[in-house]
Amino acid sequence: MMLQTERLVLRNWQESDVDHYLVLAGDVGYHCFSRPGRFLVHTAEEAHARVRERILLFDQRKLGKFPIFLRDTGEFIGTCGMEPFDLDGHSEVELGYRLCLKFWGKGYAQEAASAILNYGFGDLKLAKIMAFVLSQNKASVKILERLGFQYLRDFVHADLYHRLYEFPWH
Repeated sequence: MMLQTERLVLRNWQESDVDHYLVLAGDVGYHCFSRPGRFLVHTAEEAHARVRERILLFDQRKLGKFPIFLRDTGEFIGTCGMEPFDLDGHSEVELGYRLCLKFWGKGYAQEAASAILNYGFGDLKLAKIMAFVLSQNKASVKILERLGFQYLRDFVHADLYHRLYEFPWH
């Protein structure tokens, strides 16, 4: 799978992406709005295991938080995609994105998320896509609302209160 936007390329994970995962694991922007240690890896072997999990998820369900690269330079900037999650005993699909700190505020997250929504509703024929965000992450709240997500309620995910959003396909 490869998606291209005006400025970005998103694709499924490959075995050769261990170094990209290590970049994420060490970036403060990637960890800023998550429970401490949630995405932390210490070794290339741990990163390789996480990459393998992502490859397997894509192979099984065509889902994942895919690596994002700048089209012009090929520089790795973060991840964006969809993953399954359990909500009140029901399996849902959640949109998420995390960028390395130096790429915040440039519109990349919204651009990548828009491409992922098109992939989810177009290629995967999903009926709806969920998203959740910590309320203090004001930039992500704005992105979700600009994309057309509708706020549903607050809920607890990963031991933290999040705002839950839904994007129903019309």
